[in-house]
Amino acid sequence: MPEPQAQSDNVIRITKEDAAGSHVEDLLRRQMSLRGETGVSRDRRKWYYQNWFIFMIVGALSAAAAWAVIEPFFEDMLYVQGPITDLDQTTQMPQTFSGHGVYYEWKVTGHGRMTIGHDDIWLADDLRELRRDGAKPLVSASSLQEGQEIGVYAEYHAIGPQSMAVARFVVLSPPPLRPGKDRLDLERLSARSQAAGMLLFPLVAGFIGLGLGAADGAVCRLPRRALLGGLVGLLVGFVGGFCSSILADLVYAPLNRLAMAQMAPGGGGFTTFAFMVQMTGRALAWSLAGMAMGLGQGIALRSGRLLLYGLIGGVVGGLFGGLLFDPIDLLLLGPDKPSAMWSRLIGLAIIGASVGGVIGLVELLARDAWLRMSEGPLAGKEFLIFKDNMQVGSSPRSDIYLFNDPAVAPQHATLRTIGDECEIEARGAQELVKLNNRPISRSRLRHGDQIAIGRTVFVFQKRKR
Repeated sequence: MPEPQAQSDNVIRITKEDAAGSHVEDLLRRQMSLRGETGVSRDRRKWYYQNWFIFMIVGALSAAAAWAVIEPFFEDMLYVQGPITDLDQTTQMPQTFSGHGVYYEWKVTGHGRMTIGHDDIWLADDLRELRRDGAKPLVSASSLQEGQEIGVYAEYHAIGPQSMAVARFVVLSPPPLRPGKDRLDLERLSARSQAAGMLLFPLVAGFIGLGLGAADGAVCRLPRRALLGGLVGLLVGFVGGFCSSILADLVYAPLNRLAMAQMAPGGGGFTTFAFMVQMTGRALAWSLAGMAMGLGQGIALRSGRLLLYGLIGGVVGGLFGGLLFDPIDLLLLGPDKPSAMWSRLIGLAIIGASVGGVIGLVELLARDAWLRMSEGPLAGKEFLIFKDNMQVGSSPRSDIYLFNDPAVAPQHATLRTIGDECEIEARGAQELVKLNNRPISRSRLRHGDQIAIGRTVFVFQKRKR
């Protein structure tokens, strides 16, 4: 019986350990890179490192911070508190008042007038009491009496030296005023509120510019860039917001007057047409204010691309957020309230989130080339190639900062954009740069290429044309 033949030495045997080895994955990635496939770029993606998400959160928080600063000085209806020193329960309220040839017509009717301090305040027929349980029952003039301590939310209008106030809500058992709180009259309260209104656009734009300008530097642990971008964003946002507020007022004021003229009789709120006009006016106004909110980072980094992305994103985000402001205020929270404080917070936060999110989306959709960190402390973070020469290294002055890695030199590599192409160059013989696991001194980059610098690995990505 013949003996079995020995197995040929030419047979390739692959063990389970060999198939699961890391070198197999490296070879597959290199092959996918050469074919231009995008699957290599889909590993370990962390969505919360995406700029659109970071900017959206930062924009909302920045707008909320601006609201916290300005809100104590902003009043939709002016609040005065004190004893009633004089009370007339029967006189009918005039429907118009005038000064310097300008006439104002009230949309509400009223009977009776009271005096608190130096202010004469008419009583609207639909005057309501604000109770702690949330109820708002009607209040008649006959239920009030002289000497009674009362809190009043009043609509106030002044034309030159002439002024008139109408009480819309009262607090019949108001808590004592906080120690040190001044008892301001309606004229001074109105002046303070108007000043706060003038600062609303610039302050919101400045705070959003501060947050967006500092966000990327803060995420990348670059305090100098965060400080510079934040300060430039604050300055540009505030000055730009102040200038754009003048233009916004020219757009918003006539549309707001048209909306107010179309209100339902008897103070019944906006008609559908008036509501749409009001929405349109506010959206156009905030789109103008948004122009300045996203410019800080582009100016600080001297990048025309980031400047353009910030401009487009700010205008579109402001328009979108402005469109949502009035529906939130009037539809979700209701018109029957003395203050739009909480709706203003939500509306401004949505404007900030819209501006930040849209700036990030514009950057995402319009970018040409970028690096995504696939391994490293910010795995999933994408770094836009936003100028012709970008430095990579362990120095905080680098455009791409690789921190806490002793294998990375302060100036380790340079990324260059030449026309439609990008290349990477090691800054010296001691600065090791691997491209697809091969050491290089200088090389052109293709979509899907892996770049290893120290312990950090990037994937180069380029938009297909």
